[in-house]
Amino acid sequence: MKLSFPPVITLACLGMQFILYMMLPLEVNLSLLLGLILLIGSVAIIVMAFKELQNYETTYIPDGEPEKLVKTGPFKFTRNPIYLGMFGILIASAFLMQSISAMLIPILFLSIIQNTWIPHEEDKLKEKFPDEWEEYESSTKRWLW
Repeated sequence: MKLSFPPVITLACLGMQFILYMMLPLEVNLSLLLGLILLIGSVAIIVMAFKELQNYETTYIPDGEPEKLVKTGPFKFTRNPIYLGMFGILIASAFLMQSISAMLIPILFLSIIQNTWIPHEEDKLKEKFPDEWEEYESSTKRWLW
């Protein structure tokens, strides 16, 4: 059974939101809440990535010499979970500051890392693990996008 046309459902839900807000407002600053959730999630990604590198007994130092190509844990979803976590921390701090201008800094960070460290590290991995790297690179995104 089809309830109704989607715009009508949207308007009905909007009406319910308004009624619920009037009856039980439970106000919270959503940017602070989102910033806190993003901060905790970003730190968790970094910690999981460090633990995964430690499990494989390979370096976590950006300019270090890798012993193994890690493709498990957070590295299964992104080739750069530590940088992704750092990016998330910068976005989270902009939310916590409630500042639009602070949102420019994560973009700057992404640009710097994307054009300096990542190519340097990927070249090193490609050289040391040529076959494994090709398969990993084709199956795992550099970020999440």
